[in-house]
Parts: sequence; structure tokens; C-alpha cells
Amino acid sequence: MIMSAFLLAVVMFITFGGNWLIGQNMADRPIVVGALVGLVLGDLQSGVLMGAALEAVFMGAVNVGGATPLNPSFGTVLGAGFAMLSGGGVEIAITLAIPLALLGGLLETTMSVVLSFFAGRFDKLALEGNDKAIVVMHYGLWFLRYIVFAIVVFIAIMSGAAPVKLFVENIPEVIMRGLAACGGLIPAVGFAMLLKMLWNNKLSIYYILGFVIVAYIKIPLIALAIIGTVIAVAIAYRDYEILNLKSDKFHTNNNSNSIMDDDEEFFS
Repeated sequence: MIMSAFLLAVVMFITFGGNWLIGQNMADRPIVVGALVGLVLGDLQSGVLMGAALEAVFMGAVNVGGATPLNPSFGTVLGAGFAMLSGGGVEIAITLAIPLALLGGLLETTMSVVLSFFAGRFDKLALEGNDKAIVVMHYGLWFLRYIVFAIVVFIAIMSGAAPVKLFVENIPEVIMRGLAACGGLIPAVGFAMLLKMLWNNKLSIYYILGFVIVAYIKIPLIALAIIGTVIAVAIAYRDYEILNLKSDKFHTNNNSNSIMDDDEEFFS
């Protein structure tokens, strides 16, 4: 158990902290975190399935500015970790991950507030021109911020795996079926949140087309994604050609006007 808790803490530190170390590389997305959780716990297939399901749930979760409503990586590490250690499936991972992600968001906000007290120190070092101290302080605070999440994960796994296992084993079958149904509905909420941000009436025809293809033709989602990619590339090429035509027309008109101006200047 200690080794499992330690490995999950390492996954939390590497994915969440590594995501912001050299630019946002999306290493903290549930589809990545879930796979790593499955890898370190010896069940890669379950980790990938749980990560994919949680990615759909948290796909529309966006942290804007200082507002951090939830932390998908924190919820995925603990949700998928507890589910695997207790012998549960995807529905258990989803059920546990959502409230844990909310707690992770609260912890992230708390850490942001604590670290904000160091802003004045950075300003002072900048005025002094002390570059080395700024670099040391930057990476030091980065380590402090994300090691806290790793420690919380370690403590949670050490103290919570057994109770969660007992809880899962005593869940009535009817509730398990209800959790499975909810697990199927929750991803739709994630997609709805994403569509709310991206929705454009001009794009609605493609949404309707995709829905009809999946609902009635029963085409696999991978094939649908390939079709969507082909359509997007075709539209991009069309827009590129239209832009080039407009650019050529603009240069032609400018050249014509320039010739006319030269002729008028000569005869005047």
C-alpha cells in the first residue's frame, strides 16, 4: 500500500507539476493521468478506460484567471486510484473523481493565495537585478506548490483505500446500476460545457450531421473523428484559396491604380 500511495503521489507531481514547468503541455489531462495511474498500479487497460471516461467528464472544465473551480488531475489520480485499489470500475472512478476534483480546486486556490505573498519578494529581486535569486525562488515555489498536492495524494491513499474498498463492496446492486447510468450522463455535461463556449450557428450543421451519423448510421467514433478531420482540412484549404484570391485581386487593383496614377502624372 505504501508503494502504491508513493507511486500515485509521483504521478500527481509529474503530471500536474510538469504541465506548468516548461509551458502548458496538457500532461495533467485525465486521459494522460488515468493511463499513468493504471500503469503504476499494474492495470493499464483500466487506467486508459477510466482516464478516457474522466476526460469526457472534465473536457469542458476550464480554469479562467484566478478562478479554479476544480482540479481534474487531482480528481483523476484519486478517483481512478481508489477505484482500482478497491476493485471498482469506471462508474466508481467517475463518482469519486468529481467531488475530489472540487476539493483539489479548493486546494489549488489555497496554494495560489499562499504563494501570492511572495510576489513582493520577486519585485524586490527584479529591482535589484538579482536574476539567480529569481530563478531559484521561481523553481523553489514551483516545487513547493506541487509537492503539496503529491503529499495530500499520498496521505489520502494511505488512509482512504481500505474504507473506500469496504464502501464499494457494500454498495447495493441497484445503486451500482444507477451510478453506471449517471456515469453515462455526466460526459454529456462535459461536452455541453464545451459546446457552450465554442457554439456558432454557422457550425451547427456539422454538429447535426455528426449526431445523425452516430445515432442512425452507428458509425464508430474514430471513423467519425477522421471524417471531421477531413472536413476541417477541406474547409481550411478552401478558406486559404479564397484568401489568396482576395489577396491577388487586391494587389492587381493596387497595381492598376498605380499605373493609372503614373499615366495621369505623365500627361499632366
